[in-house]
Amino acid sequence: MRKLINRQWRVARYPANDEPMSSALFEWCETPVPQPQANEFVVKTIYLAPGPALRGYLDPGHAPFFGNVPLGEVMRGRGIGQIIESRHPDYAVGEYFVGSLGWQDYSVQQPRGKEFIFSTKKISNPLKPLSLELGILGQSGATAYFGLLEAGRVKPGDNVLISAAAGGVGSAAGQIARIKGANNVVGLAGSDKKCRWLIDELQFDRALNYTSDHFDAELSAAFPGGIDLFFDSVGGDVLNTALAHLARHARVALCGFIATDYYPTAAAGPINYRYLLYQRATMQGFIVFDYWERFTEAENALRGWHQSGELKLCEDVTDGLEHMPSAVQDLFSGNNYGVKICRVCAET
Repeated sequence: MRKLINRQWRVARYPANDEPMSSALFEWCETPVPQPQANEFVVKTIYLAPGPALRGYLDPGHAPFFGNVPLGEVMRGRGIGQIIESRHPDYAVGEYFVGSLGWQDYSVQQPRGKEFIFSTKKISNPLKPLSLELGILGQSGATAYFGLLEAGRVKPGDNVLISAAAGGVGSAAGQIARIKGANNVVGLAGSDKKCRWLIDELQFDRALNYTSDHFDAELSAAFPGGIDLFFDSVGGDVLNTALAHLARHARVALCGFIATDYYPTAAAGPINYRYLLYQRATMQGFIVFDYWERFTEAENALRGWHQSGELKLCEDVTDGLEHMPSAVQDLFSGNNYGVKICRVCAET
């Protein structure tokens, strides 16, 4: 029998502030497949989920939630895989597992605490493709769900603006807003092609190219009565412009700030924060892990909407572990449509 090899990407150096993600930051290694100890099991990676947070794990000054990845260590990465060897009575060979698998073919895993139940768990009733568990049925979907329902307090009749609407979280957020009875769902994207995709494929009411010279006027036309709910993952100029178009008692749900997160100098603003006062509006940041006790609620809702056809699968798949660095960079260069996925091996 051919001996299995564990291919890995290990962190070789940290990038400069404005340096893109690339294979130059990592070392490609081949090692033996790890062996499990008591109450452990080995997972073969099938899919990995590139996300903007991965860039933060390589920035010592960024202070991400889970800390930086030390030099020489396997790059951190969340994924789904299949258990191929187990020394744990509750995790059988052949079952599927979602967790922090790392940028590698095989990893040793063990159960985590209940606060990790959504992001690290055994999948008892998997849907195909398995990548759904990393996207609209997983962390991306849960982020959109809790951001809209809790931080954004979405309600029927709302006029909703979604930034980064063609991304993994934004594409789910726009669909959930529609499901929850929003009156007008408008998405923002960085190209006319993406705007057309949002309208044609995901049934957004309108989509605006935020790079347009007439973006401010187009935003006024899209929201003549103002924005009731702005779900923002971008920050920077997009956030600043949108604040000037808020309706009375508007809500702004802050999901991220990818436009300014890794710039070498601090971004100014938002200058237009005074509109929060003028319109008696609220702005609230949120972290999806704050809602771990309600993840079953989110999972049940997301699964139900997907199976009914209300919540569409939106995935942009890159094939091959060797392409994982460029798959992450796609998120910063605007090349992805929906949830970015890296397929490490074929499903079984």
